[in-house]
Amino acid sequence: MFWSHALNWLGFRYPLIQRLVHPPPLKLIEDGRLLRRNMRRELVTEDEILGQVRLQGNNDLSQVEEAFMEGDGRISVVARSGRNNGNTDRLAV
Repeated sequence: MFWSHALNWLGFRYPLIQRLVHPPPLKLIEDGRLLRRNMRRELVTEDEILGQVRLQGNNDLSQVEEAFMEGDGRISVVARSGRNNGNTDRLAV
């Protein structure tokens, strides 16, 4: 609890630490295409992404506008047709 509070305070006070402690979202899918360089950077496999896409109500990548690896490890998916059901289950990597 102390470390969490201390890191949050340091991140608030110093923007560089904020980016290290809470990294910005990283795009993994764009216009239905996997961004393999970003996948390698986060050590995420295609199967893991496809599993998250299915969990969030999409059958294949053609239905996905974008997907992001969030700073806390979740994958959020934005559906092409606006059908995103808001699920952002934690990805076990």
